[in-house]
Amino acid sequence: MIDFTSTLGLWIFAILLGLKHSFDADHLVAVTGVLSNAPTTKQTTRLSVSWALGHMITASLLTIVLFSFKETLLKEILSNMELLVPFMLIAIALLTLAWEFDLLHFHRHEHTQKDVEESKEHTHLHLHLPKLNEHGTMVGIGIIHGLASNDELLLLFTLTLGINELWAILIGVMFFTVGVISGMVAYGWLINFPNQQWGEKRVTRVVNVSIASVTLTYAFWLLIGLEGLNVVEFVSSLF
Repeated sequence: MIDFTSTLGLWIFAILLGLKHSFDADHLVAVTGVLSNAPTTKQTTRLSVSWALGHMITASLLTIVLFSFKETLLKEILSNMELLVPFMLIAIALLTLAWEFDLLHFHRHEHTQKDVEESKEHTHLHLHLPKLNEHGTMVGIGIIHGLASNDELLLLFTLTLGINELWAILIGVMFFTVGVISGMVAYGWLINFPNQQWGEKRVTRVVNVSIASVTLTYAFWLLIGLEGLNVVEFVSSLF
């Protein structure tokens, strides 16, 4: 049996913790490029939820494994997963810059024999890829973030608070995800405002290049071993 009063308190705390967790700097810089270019607020919300669902998938799976094996099996492995984040951020930033300056073209079409015979030589790199699935991309980013940054939270759920029922812990992860979704949707609306308000290519380019630059800077910040930042904690420290 569990103490439902303390468990309810845990679930409320999980929402607040998820809200704070969504503002980790590595989360924000990774998703900003996609969210800032969403054509509508509705699409921004859907993309934010897609990222959070990917995050929840990993968090739930790791919770089950941690519940079964405690920290004896995964503690060292989870700490090494943090190395995935800076490399993912670098890849996202470079792709954003390449796409923004027309170095890469992503589209899908078929060539006929006539097209081949009459085609002129290209002067830039031209990739023929399946149509990009932004929701799939966001889920994938969320999964990687879940691997890299959820170990402390999961250990908190499974060890520190002493809850021994797996279903209660998984509900805690669900409430944590509610907080993550709320924070990411709010951030998505904020970052998407310039595109919604003005929608000019020049404004979009400035936003995207700025985002990519910040993303690269933060990735190298992590690679040289400096501690990750959280926007909420940083702002709070100023007051």
